[in-house]
Amino acid sequence: MTGRERMLTAMAGGTPDRVPASPDTNWMIPARLVGGKFWNVYCHGNPPIWKAYNDCVRHFGIDGFSHHGVYRLPPHPDVEYKNEIIVQNEDRLVTRTTMRCPAGELTEETTFLHDEPPTTTKKYITDFQAQHECLQYFMGGDMSGVSFDQYNKARQDMGDSGVVGLCMHLPTLLTFWRQPTEGAFYDYYDHHGLLADFIAFHTDQLVRIAQAIIDSNLKPDFVFFPNSGMITLQSVDIMKEFSLPALKKLTAMFKKAGILTSLHCCGKERALVELAANETDLDCIDPLEIPPMGDCNLREIKQKFGRRLALKGNLHTTEVMLRMTSDGVEEAARQALDDAMEGGGFILATGDQCGRDTPEANIFRLVEVCEKYGRY
Repeated sequence: MTGRERMLTAMAGGTPDRVPASPDTNWMIPARLVGGKFWNVYCHGNPPIWKAYNDCVRHFGIDGFSHHGVYRLPPHPDVEYKNEIIVQNEDRLVTRTTMRCPAGELTEETTFLHDEPPTTTKKYITDFQAQHECLQYFMGGDMSGVSFDQYNKARQDMGDSGVVGLCMHLPTLLTFWRQPTEGAFYDYYDHHGLLADFIAFHTDQLVRIAQAIIDSNLKPDFVFFPNSGMITLQSVDIMKEFSLPALKKLTAMFKKAGILTSLHCCGKERALVELAANETDLDCIDPLEIPPMGDCNLREIKQKFGRRLALKGNLHTTEVMLRMTSDGVEEAARQALDDAMEGGGFILATGDQCGRDTPEANIFRLVEVCEKYGRY
C-alpha cells in the first residue's frame, strides 16, 4: 500500500497492510529541516509550510497527515486589511494586521522568533461587548468565491505519501482571539447572549462552507477539525453548548457526501471521544494525550470506542519522543500497538506536536516499529 492508501484505510476504520506511522511533525520539524530563520517558512512562505511538511514526510518516510489544506474566502466587501512588518532584527520579526470594517477597527500582532513557531502576542478582541459586531466581518464574503487552490497544491505535492486535510475550525470560546485569554471566560458569563449569537452565526457559516465543499466536487482526502484545547480551554459543558452542535451537523453532511472527517483536540479529550462516538458521524480522532496534560488511556478507549472511531495517537511528545533514546521510543511504540492495533482503525502517532529538537533517530525508529511489528 502507498502511504495515502494506508492512511485512508485506517481513518475509515479498516485494516491496511500495516499500522500507519504518522508522528505529528506538521510545524516545528519541517522549519528546522528547511534551515535558516523559521519566519522564512511561517511568514514569507519560502517555502510554504505545506511544502516543508510534505518534504518532511518524505525525509522520514512517515505516512503523511497534513494540517495544511485550507480554503480561502474572499474578504467581506466592506472590509479592508493592512499587513505590515513592525519589527525585524536577527532574533525576531513582528507583524501587525489591521482590519477595518463598518463596525470598527481591530488589530493583531504576531511574533516570529528565529527558531520557533509564531505566537500571537496581541489579539484582535480586547473588549468583546464593544467589538463583537466586528467578528462577523472576519467570516468572509461571497461563498461563490471560495478557493481551494492551496489545498489542491498541497494535495498534488503530497502525492501517494499521505493525506491532506481540508481544515475547518469548530466554534469555541474566543480564547484564540481574546486579549487577555481569560477574558473569553468572563465574556461567556457577562455577555452570554452576544457570544451565543456569534457562535450560532459561525456555525451557520460553517454549514454553508461545508455545502460549498460538497458542491464543488473537490472530494478532499478528509475534512479536519484542528480544535486544540477544545475542552482544556473551555469546559465539557461549554464544549457541548458551543462546539458539539457544529460537529454533529458537519460530520453528518460529510458522511452523506462520502468524505472522511477527523478531529484534533489536544489536552483533555476523553469526554469528547465518547460524545463523538455516540452522538456524531466523526470518523477519526487524535491525539488522545495521556495524563497529566490529557486524560486518555489508549487501551481503554480502543476497547470501548474502537469499533466506532479510528484512533490516532498517542506517544508522549516530550517524555518519549524528545527525551528517550530510540530504544525507549520502540518500547513505547510497541506498547501502543499492543493497546490499539487489533482490528485496524489505528494510526500510530504522537500525543500532539513533536518538538523542534526531537531526535531524528526517534522518528525513524517509530517508522521501523510499524514496519516490523505493525503488520496485519
